[in-house]
Amino acid sequence: MKGDTIKLKAKERGEFSGSKLNKLRSEDKIPAVLYGPDVDNTPIIIDKKEFWDAISTEHGENALIDLKFGRKKGITSIIKEIQVDPVSMKILHVDFGQIRLTEKIEVEVPVEVEGEAPGVKDEGGVLEHIIHDLKIRCLPTEIPDSFVVDVSGMSIGDHVTVGDIEAGDDVEILAESDAIVINIGTPTEVEEPEEELEEEVEPEVIGKEKDEEEPAEEAEEEQEPSGKKEEE
Repeated sequence: MKGDTIKLKAKERGEFSGSKLNKLRSEDKIPAVLYGPDVDNTPIIIDKKEFWDAISTEHGENALIDLKFGRKKGITSIIKEIQVDPVSMKILHVDFGQIRLTEKIEVEVPVEVEGEAPGVKDEGGVLEHIIHDLKIRCLPTEIPDSFVVDVSGMSIGDHVTVGDIEAGDDVEILAESDAIVINIGTPTEVEEPEEELEEEVEPEVIGKEKDEEEPAEEAEEEQEPSGKKEEE
């Protein structure tokens, strides 16, 4: 349900060096930081399993988190950034931002597809999911878990724009209303390359040039022996 908060225990930490941070991670802890209008930037430590449980609800990364550490009263916050190792995909660091429940904030909400489009099933079209997340502005307690688009009535050529998505009076979508979110496109035809006709090559006649050329010896004119005939 919108507006629910998830409790998450935390522990303050000092400004650790890289080796100490790696040691924390090896112990299934995640280094994090909390900042906001009513708190100083505070380095904290959270438990990896508890954090995964917190973001594995229907609210996902937009869950309202009640961070409690030390003797302080729980601080309502939201996840601002999760840094992940690109190779191991392990969480390296989390940024939490303190929020006030009476002030609007900006977050991204996922767009989900529901149903099966006749344009895909019967007409051979392709469903193109162009925008996967929409940035919105609303009160923290009004953040929708997702925007669900039903494509069960869509044929080839049909599309859904941002303006077609019903967000409610309390949620403002911060995107151009004519931006296409989902489209049923025509399948792309891959043209096979035409086979190149092999040029007909006239077979080479071996020795042709030699036959046409008159040998130098035969080309010379025969000359009568000089002197003999005249004497006779």
